[in-house]
Amino acid sequence: MAEKRTKNLPKNVDLVVLDGTGVLQTDVGLEELPYHLSDPDALIWCDVASTEGEQSGPYGRLLREVFGFDELTIEDCFTRSHLPKVDIYDEYLFVALFSFHLSEKRRRVETVEVDMYVGNNYVVCVHHRPLRELDRVRRRLLSRNEFVTSSPANVAHTVFDAVVDEYLPIMNTFSAMVDGIEDRLLDENPEDDGAVLDSLFHLKHELTALRRLAVPLRDVVSVLLRPTTRRIPEESAAYFDDVRDHLIRVVDMIDTMRDYLMDSLDIYTTQQTRRNAEETKRVNQSVARLTAVSTIFLPLTFITGIYGMNFEYMPETEWQYGFYAILALCLVLGLGMLVYLRSKKII
Repeated sequence: MAEKRTKNLPKNVDLVVLDGTGVLQTDVGLEELPYHLSDPDALIWCDVASTEGEQSGPYGRLLREVFGFDELTIEDCFTRSHLPKVDIYDEYLFVALFSFHLSEKRRRVETVEVDMYVGNNYVVCVHHRPLRELDRVRRRLLSRNEFVTSSPANVAHTVFDAVVDEYLPIMNTFSAMVDGIEDRLLDENPEDDGAVLDSLFHLKHELTALRRLAVPLRDVVSVLLRPTTRRIPEESAAYFDDVRDHLIRVVDMIDTMRDYLMDSLDIYTTQQTRRNAEETKRVNQSVARLTAVSTIFLPLTFITGIYGMNFEYMPETEWQYGFYAILALCLVLGLGMLVYLRSKKII
């Protein structure tokens, strides 16, 4: 994002002012800002793309001394919130929302908190690093887009719309990854099951984290649409309703993908159970064959063991055909045991 500095303002603060006469200014200094804030016909865009120094630093002093924001909201700007929220004050709205960015290297979603103040004639955004979404809002202001420059509510909507628009490509990427996991599980030549399972649980974790942010943000937009909020005029309400529809779609996509992942986990569990059953069956068959062989040779070992003893007086030891008779007996017993075991389908 190209950095645009204004006179006497802290670094990483971008200020665009459309004054009451319709003149667009990008070089307003810090000493001139209170004058424009007191002009009800002006429209002020202030984007603070750093939280360095925290509350006591230059950005905290700007919010406190120039804009006069409540200390609790300033603390929220410099302390990472857990969930999106909206606080309604007499002079302004304070909204916390989150920008999503997919890290291609880590395949994880990184979130950036965007804290936004919406007043009678200004919109102030605070975040810890520059965001391309808010750069798009600035470009629309500089192009004097009629919708955006008509009211602070429309600027706020443009911020919401730019942030939420980044959600859908991430959802589409995750949807393709979910389909890929299912295809890998159903592959006839599956790859390492451990890697597939790791990917499945990683995606499930990411989707759960995104849902924790998308659902409250949807509720935040619903609160903004209430008549008691007073900062969103009726002519802007339809645009915020469109943002809510986008968030509903995002939440539905997340829920659908989580259901698919649970189904994929069931497929994985079923496959593992089937593979374990097949392996157990193969082991049992091998054990049965070994047992059958042992069973066949047990009586033969008994007979040969008897006649292997070194007693002088034993039956048939002096018989000319005794050796052959014992061999024939062993053969008959072995074949008999084999026929019996095969008839029982043991071997």
